[in-house]
Amino acid sequence: MTEPETGLCGGCRWARAVVSARGSRFLRCGRADDDHDFARYPALPVRACAGFEAERGTIARPASGTAAGPAAAAADPASARDAPIPLLERPPARQVAAPPPDARGSLFDRIGGRATVERLVAEFYERVERDPELRPLFPAELGPGRAKQALFLEQWLGGEPRYSERYGHPRLRRRHFPFVIDAHAAGRWLHHMAEALRAAGVPEPERAEILRGLGPLAQHMVNADDAVPRTPLDDERSARP
Repeated sequence: MTEPETGLCGGCRWARAVVSARGSRFLRCGRADDDHDFARYPALPVRACAGFEAERGTIARPASGTAAGPAAAAADPASARDAPIPLLERPPARQVAAPPPDARGSLFDRIGGRATVERLVAEFYERVERDPELRPLFPAELGPGRAKQALFLEQWLGGEPRYSERYGHPRLRRRHFPFVIDAHAAGRWLHHMAEALRAAGVPEPERAEILRGLGPLAQHMVNADDAVPRTPLDDERSARP
C-alpha cells in the first residue's frame, strides 16, 4: 500500500487545517494545545507518531467542490480550522525537516561532515557579531548558541541526531519567541548564512540546496507582530517531563 504524502497526519483526528492571512493552508497538530511534547506544526510526511488517532479508522477526504476545499478555506478561516485535509495536498514548506539524502548521500556527508559544519557556524557568528542590526537579537553570550546551532545543523543536514538527544524536538519557532524577529532580521540572518556557506567552502550545488531549505525556515521564525509568549523554553531534554 502506498503511503499518502501527508503521512499519518492526513488521517489523524488531531489534524487541523490552518489558513494564514494570505490564504496559505497547512496542517497543525491539535493535540499540541494540551500536550506540549507534540509539535504544533509537524514536519511532513509523518511516518510514526505516538499520538496518532485515526477518526473511526478511516481517513477523511473532502468531496470535490465542497466547503472543505482550499478556496473555501481561504475565504472562511474560522470554518477551516477543523476542515479535513486532502491527503495529496502538500502544505507550504515551513517544516524543520531537512532535504532528503540522494544517491550521493546526505548533505552532511557531501559538504564535508562535522568539520565543515563547525566552520560554517564560526563564519556565521563572525558575521552576526559585526552586524549592528542583527547582533542585538542574539544573547549577550554567543557561545551556547554557537554550540547549539552546530548540533542542530549537523542533524538537519543528515548527520547524527545529537541535537534531539540533548534537547528533544527542535521546536525552533517556539525557542525563538523570546526574540522579536521581523522579516528584515530574517532576511539578514539568511544573507549571513549564505555568505558563511560560501566562506566555509560549501560547493555551489549544496549551497543552493541548503538555502532552499533554510529560506522558509528563516521566514517561519518571524514573530514581531505575533502575540506569543516571550519566556524561554527549558534548555535540556532532562528538564522536561
